[in-house]
Amino acid sequence: MLSPAPKQMRTSDDLKRNLDDIQGGLLREYDTLACRYVFYRFDDAAKGRAWLGALMDRVTSHAGYAAGKTKDGTLNIALSARGLAALGLSEATLASFPGAFREGMRARATALGDIGPSAPEHWEGGLGSDAIHVLAAVSHNSAEDCEEQHRWLSSVAEQSGGITEVHSVAAEVVFEQRSGCPSAHFGYVDPISQPAIEGLDGDANPGDGALKDGGGWRSIKPGEFVLGYENELGERTDTPGPEGLCDNGSFVVFRKAAQDVAGFRDYLKQGAMTLWGSDDAAHQEKMAAKIVGRWRSGCPLALSPDQDDPAIAADPKRVNDFDYADDLDGSKCPLGAHLRRTNPRASKITTTTNINRKRILRRGLEYGKPLPEGAADDGVDRGQAGVFVVADIELQFEFIQAQWICKGDFIGLPSDEKDPLVGPNGQGGQFTVPGADMPFLFDLKQFVTVRGGEYFFAPGIAALKAIADGKF
Repeated sequence: MLSPAPKQMRTSDDLKRNLDDIQGGLLREYDTLACRYVFYRFDDAAKGRAWLGALMDRVTSHAGYAAGKTKDGTLNIALSARGLAALGLSEATLASFPGAFREGMRARATALGDIGPSAPEHWEGGLGSDAIHVLAAVSHNSAEDCEEQHRWLSSVAEQSGGITEVHSVAAEVVFEQRSGCPSAHFGYVDPISQPAIEGLDGDANPGDGALKDGGGWRSIKPGEFVLGYENELGERTDTPGPEGLCDNGSFVVFRKAAQDVAGFRDYLKQGAMTLWGSDDAAHQEKMAAKIVGRWRSGCPLALSPDQDDPAIAADPKRVNDFDYADDLDGSKCPLGAHLRRTNPRASKITTTTNINRKRILRRGLEYGKPLPEGAADDGVDRGQAGVFVVADIELQFEFIQAQWICKGDFIGLPSDEKDPLVGPNGQGGQFTVPGADMPFLFDLKQFVTVRGGEYFFAPGIAALKAIADGKF
């Protein structure tokens, strides 16, 4: 019997030619102001495929969005492992997918640090359960426009039959109350740093990609984010299943996380007093900068460790053009700061790790209304509907979450020291801040609590249509 021909590795040049087959919102974030994440369950395989087929004309490609073909907003579709099974894909095909994807986020929760208040038994809306089969993400210029798209999706589901809405999350761009820039609820201007992708970003801004030997920056190979393409090892990123199913597809991690904004602001006072003996506004801002690794304007501590520099924050050629080679002890930017953990750059780490293979594309928006500056906790549920795009869930998202966010030994800190912003802290939580009058914080509060999540696969446009047609 002849062996099947090896699958051809696609390059960055191929990426340019396939942007009409790659779903939009993955490789480059939409500039829309609102999004609605809607989760459905398929109760009948044939009707589920018919529903997908009815949506195909509205599914947005990368090239379609870039060409402005989205006057009615955007629509993108991603399927969970249980969703693929519910649509009738064969057991052999499902078995070819990575174990992390097949098991789902709930089964991986302990390793991800989803314990205590973030444990799956507290998750909401059926997230992480067997009922989550598909994520339909719509975006537009306003919450009202997204609501109209949501109603349209619901009407198509009703007409198809056998489709049940399980949960939805309404999210919007939040504007920082002082600068007016897009930001997170905690007040940090965002997004700032995203990996530059070879073949997509021509002249990427300094710092957005990988450090080159001898200095300077280059873009990341596309296979770190899209299946079937060359990755940072010079190898083809694996594509599960039969030929064509996973070409131009990516894995998508959805993660809903509540943020304790009032508690965070209160802790800035406590932390500033502990570290420097003063809780005035300037020291609170310094505390906030030490936690994340950037001033809330976006200016990195690595470039301006003692005071904010809005000029750096406003300059796309400078705001990410740094590494930590001259700050190995963390005196400028703490070793355990959120930014440094999730992209160590030239930090000295204790384990042999290819940092360029741990990059992820961050998508998603905030949900819930902002808490006004100076206001007490109002009890409103607010946080982030996080979306992360990867080619390997375990190698990228899970590694960062389990090893870099939930531990400290990889960067020379105590093993149980966690990310001070998003880590599962609480009683016993610690944060090391070299150079402070008292360089240790203890009993760091937990500011972010996971409300649920799941792993999805976002097929290429052609593959999604083939799934709808029952070809797999």
